[in-house]
Amino acid sequence: MKPEERTILTNIDIFLNELLDADTAEEVDKIKDKYNGILHSLDTPLIESILQNAVVLAKQGIAEERKAVFNRQIASFTDTERDEFTEVMSIIDKNLFRYHFQPIVSAKDGKIYSYEALMRPISDMQLSPFHIIKYAGIADRFNDIERATFLNILKLIDDETILPNERKIFINSIPMSQLDTNSMREIFRLMLKHSDNIVVEMTEESELDEDNLNSIRERLHNMGIQLALDDYGTGYSNVSNLLRYTPEIVKIDRSLITGIQNDSKKRHFFREIVDFCHNNNIKALAEGVETSEELRTVIMMGTDLIQGFYTARPASELLSSIPEEICAEIRSYYQEHEDGSSQQIYYADNHERISLNKLSENNIKRLIIGKNGDGEVTVNGNPALDTPIHIEIMNGFNGKLILNNAWLSNTKDRPCISLGENSCLTIVISGENTLDKGGILVPESARLTFLGDGKLNINMDSKEYFGIGNNIEAAHGTLTFNQTGCINITAHGKAGVGIGSGLGGNINILQGQYIIVLKGDTGLGIGSLYRESKLDIRNCDLSMELYLAKGSGIGSLSANSDISISSSSAKLYVSGFELIGIGTINGDYTKVFFSDANILINLRGQRCSAIAALDGSTDFHTERVGLRVIAGGDKVLWFGGFIKESNIDLYDTDTNVRLETSVEETARTTIEYSKITSGRFKLVINGKEIVNTEEI
Repeated sequence: MKPEERTILTNIDIFLNELLDADTAEEVDKIKDKYNGILHSLDTPLIESILQNAVVLAKQGIAEERKAVFNRQIASFTDTERDEFTEVMSIIDKNLFRYHFQPIVSAKDGKIYSYEALMRPISDMQLSPFHIIKYAGIADRFNDIERATFLNILKLIDDETILPNERKIFINSIPMSQLDTNSMREIFRLMLKHSDNIVVEMTEESELDEDNLNSIRERLHNMGIQLALDDYGTGYSNVSNLLRYTPEIVKIDRSLITGIQNDSKKRHFFREIVDFCHNNNIKALAEGVETSEELRTVIMMGTDLIQGFYTARPASELLSSIPEEICAEIRSYYQEHEDGSSQQIYYADNHERISLNKLSENNIKRLIIGKNGDGEVTVNGNPALDTPIHIEIMNGFNGKLILNNAWLSNTKDRPCISLGENSCLTIVISGENTLDKGGILVPESARLTFLGDGKLNINMDSKEYFGIGNNIEAAHGTLTFNQTGCINITAHGKAGVGIGSGLGGNINILQGQYIIVLKGDTGLGIGSLYRESKLDIRNCDLSMELYLAKGSGIGSLSANSDISISSSSAKLYVSGFELIGIGTINGDYTKVFFSDANILINLRGQRCSAIAALDGSTDFHTERVGLRVIAGGDKVLWFGGFIKESNIDLYDTDTNVRLETSVEETARTTIEYSKITSGRFKLVINGKEIVNTEEI
């Protein structure tokens, strides 16, 4: 056998097998067209005749199978179903259909935008459109329903029985229907004539292949007719379907609308659909709106059109308008929506994932969280894209804010994130985040907790500043740091604090990495500027650089301090005039306790001490610590202050101190009231080794 003959026989075998798998006569015709070249290439009339007969037999087999299925379904009917079936067949045969028209209204002012034509069978039996579709499907008569629907409605328009004027009529289509040539010709003639008055409506579940869908889209486009995608949000709704159909209008199914004001997941999905529609020049239509609460919710979330019993029920005549009180309600809700936009405000919904890029594109400046109750909000951004947006947490809110690669900025001297009174917020840090020109305001009645493994950068340059806490004239709420990532605070100004406030509050640092850099006149890394500061710092890696005329790394400036640092590493570089590494400058007393820690303090100033109440008494204890102090300046001490005595107890501590100072004798006396147990101690003053105890 020649190779070309073998190829022909192989293709014939494939052809016959595909015929056996065909489910419809249309599929048979497609298979026949696909292998048409093989049939024409055969020189043997007998084989060609056999193949042609195979096509005929395939169609007959399909028809017989359909008939068998139909007979089985009829046989399974109840008496009621059999009566309904008979009535529906009669309705279709006699074209006993009338139509009611439900207004579709604008979400701006309630004016009627269009109408949907809804089938109503003419019968003494209580039959709904559902019965018509059900039995037409069983009897394979969708073609007849499609023909009747389009011809009936188009002729009502053509005969001026209904006068839509500038409005449009939505006509429901069954896209898989195969109409005869004469019917299609008449329908296309009327559609073209009234193209300004009709919209073809299809469901996304229509089983259309790409060729058929493209053909329908091209035909509608050429006639200037819009396409609406119905029932979106049911079944397997996804963006790819919207891209396939590229409709002018998307009707969001009533299953998403019912009770939407009480369902955060529905609101989240609805808002995503609306955003996608608006980004692709598609109108979003909320269908099935039945309550005032549903109406307000969909308008506030940006829907363009509304359809439902609340605005207007279907009627046999085209309504010229809906009730004025409903229009007024719509205008009120739309104005509320617009006021938020005009004030550059966006209200976040519970469980919503917010794109900062989209908010910025819409010129939003304020993102408000908590208006719709407690919950969780995710804010997504781009770590390289600055968005001029700040976040406000409403009073009493209890929930979570996830920052993912967010870059927020506010006007100078204002926080990027503000907590409301009595709020309880957890911020989860993910990715690289930046707060520019302002930090996080936590009023005294609020609570803020940090979680997450990301990075948070806070950059400030203003006369008075705070990174996380409150301003220098106020107290802050409870701050709990339990993240594993890094918080990086950089500030320049006349007076301020990195973490804390002027009048203090609770600060709990449980873990994490911290980098704090402050430059200016008066400043404090962590603690309270003017009130007592009590700090418990654990399991963290802390790096601090202070370039200040007067300042303290950890503790307070003007009040007592009680500081505990355990299982941590701390490096403090402090330069200026009057400085403390850890403790207080003007307070009467400081208590400092280190355990299982590595501490490095590097001081350069006129009057300063590494760990002390500079003008008060110092109580300093260590256990299992590596401690290094490097200090230089006119009046510099390693531990303790200049006025009152200190109590220093170093246990199992490796201590290394180097001083360059004019108060050498004062620095020497510090060793006299120090208790050094089970450790090493080395003290060098002005290049002279004063003490070098390798093991005590």
